[in-house]
Amino acid sequence: MLTSLSYRTWVNREARDPSLLVSCTDSTLRLFRILMDGGVYVKSVFSLPHSSHHIHSAFCPLMSFLQGACVVSGGEDGSVYFFDVESGALVNKLQGHSSPVLCVCWAYDESILASCDSEVSNVTC
Repeated sequence: MLTSLSYRTWVNREARDPSLLVSCTDSTLRLFRILMDGGVYVKSVFSLPHSSHHIHSAFCPLMSFLQGACVVSGGEDGSVYFFDVESGALVNKLQGHSSPVLCVCWAYDESILASCDSEVSNVTC
């Protein structure tokens, strides 16, 4: 089952095709590339603890063209996960919630990340 969809027109300088980020309850976060001819293919699959809650994931702001692009998602283990788009590697794991992290969201200027868990406590990163 899908729990969230996020769309971005491009992820980084090398990957200019539109992208779709899909959170799934099969413990995966999937990144799809949408080609100009209408084709869609799976670019990356990230593994995270997610099986029953409706968890929202998001693209990270592109801080510089020298750094890789990332995606961020909450996890049912109370952590916030950052994954590198190109390698699929776990870049960072933030711990601090006592219940599943249901939503991650960037401020309008992409300078602050907020996360919310099922007990409605907020952690600002």
